[in-house]
Amino acid sequence: MAFSQFFLEEIKDRNDIEQIIARYVPLKRAGSNIVGLCPFHNEKTPSFTVFPGSKSFYCFGCGTGGDVVSFVMKTENLDYPEAVEFLAKSAGIPMEENDFQKGEKPAVRKDRIIAATTEAARFFHSTLFSPQGENALAYLEKRRFQPATIKRFGIGYAPDSWDALTIHLTDMGFTPLEIKTSFLGGISKSDRLYDMFRNRIMFPIFDIQGEVVAFSGRRLNEEDERKYINTSDTPAFKKSKLLFGMHIAKNTTDGTLILCEGAPDAIAMHQADFSNAVATLGTAITSEHARLIAKYAKTVFLAYDIDNAGRAATMKGIDLLNQVGVATKIISLGNDTKDPDEYIKKHGAASFRTKLSHASGQIDYKISEILAKYSIDLPDEKLRALTELTDYISGLYNKSEREIYASRVAELLSLTKSVVFDDIERRAKVNEKKRQRLFASKSIQSSSGFGDKVNRDKLRFSSETMTEEAILGIMLLRPELAPSALQSLSGDCFVTDFNRRVFDLFYEEFCDGREAVLSKNGILTPDELSSVIRYIATRRKFNENTEDMLTGLINALKEQKKKLDYDKKIADNPLEGLTEYIDMIKNSQKK
Repeated sequence: MAFSQFFLEEIKDRNDIEQIIARYVPLKRAGSNIVGLCPFHNEKTPSFTVFPGSKSFYCFGCGTGGDVVSFVMKTENLDYPEAVEFLAKSAGIPMEENDFQKGEKPAVRKDRIIAATTEAARFFHSTLFSPQGENALAYLEKRRFQPATIKRFGIGYAPDSWDALTIHLTDMGFTPLEIKTSFLGGISKSDRLYDMFRNRIMFPIFDIQGEVVAFSGRRLNEEDERKYINTSDTPAFKKSKLLFGMHIAKNTTDGTLILCEGAPDAIAMHQADFSNAVATLGTAITSEHARLIAKYAKTVFLAYDIDNAGRAATMKGIDLLNQVGVATKIISLGNDTKDPDEYIKKHGAASFRTKLSHASGQIDYKISEILAKYSIDLPDEKLRALTELTDYISGLYNKSEREIYASRVAELLSLTKSVVFDDIERRAKVNEKKRQRLFASKSIQSSSGFGDKVNRDKLRFSSETMTEEAILGIMLLRPELAPSALQSLSGDCFVTDFNRRVFDLFYEEFCDGREAVLSKNGILTPDELSSVIRYIATRRKFNENTEDMLTGLINALKEQKKKLDYDKKIADNPLEGLTEYIDMIKNSQKK
């Protein structure tokens, strides 16, 4: 069953939202509220607001909102029950004995996945030092992995066998379903277990707490089709949320991380005493990775491979990290080595450290990427390069930044600074006008329901939706007004399905006049929860959130609903519907 209301209220009351968020975001007081730079998108002016009164937060920039549970979910990359457990431990509250949504629990528990992967890691590491692992150990020695490094990262070997691991895990008491769910084995058509990893160097993947949750297996036979086989998502592992080596790199004291493409690169850097190195796993950087990085670092050095895929990954990394306020620098390895591991082996750790100190900023990197596309000795090519560069630099936020890079471009293209800067500023003014028009257009469309993925009825019933949002906003902001409002308000009064669902979800709290636990067992999706928080945040801008205002809004909604009902009757049967509508108007006038 779900967590009890009493338990969730205790979690919310014992975890002060201001104190929890302040662990991740520098906050300052602004009147009765508290503001800071949003941790979920890149911004220069604080629009992220914490409302201690309603124990909620909302960003007026990106529209993300929630309560203390949903904030921990996003920042710690946890699901709902994990976030509740995180906060329970933080406040010293014993977890409830009953399971969370028991009927919807995965068939295999997370702790059993971790137990299976941990035992598999022991098996692989032991096999590496057995006669079966002779070739694998020779490969690691050829790659110059030191014994201490092999031990520290638990590197192992999956033998060239169809069932060595699965037999071992079965003997250790793991069921076929647990083995399969852990992505350690599969089940054949003849219902026999087989090993998922065979004849591969095995790199254990640790979660942020240092538990083994997955593996990255590198082929030992170069003729094998797949160079790497990585664990698919399991109840204990989500590759879009986890970075290899972060369990060590999170302890960095200088606020920097080095991000590379794979586990071997990260391990090579750790061996060379770069303990802040992390790597993505069989996937490009994701927004979840970026948020995880933002928790531990202010600056990231991107050390991707120098091929086209690496350059594309670098540009994506810059964009995603910018969105969460993390600065990026790009390490140039030159053309004689393809990745950090190869560079360190060829040139040494000291040379790589020099590369770090000379890493280019993201703007310099983008400029060099643009210039590389053109032969600037040719006039028409130089003009095209200038057009693209001024286009890019005109989009920079600060005028001082634009002036600095105008000088840089002028120098690179052998032009006068004033000509380049004037061109950039003209484009910047055009961009600003476009941005303002787009913002105005989006505001109008948003208020009318265009693009609303949460309340899809809003476009058809924009006026009714605004009334519903105001009613729910006041009732959630001032719960003491809700019980009397329920004397004239029911779910049937609502026009849109989403707002009716929100009303029904918090009906118990409305009846009791209690403050709602907004994240309430994770029933609302993150986007839905953000919409509900927006209702509350919007009402905070109004002084009149009184009982009279609430009553007036409820009466207005009823009239809107009544009119819609008559419109439907008239559409279905024009004569009968119109007659009934006229009679209703006459009766109301008599009153």
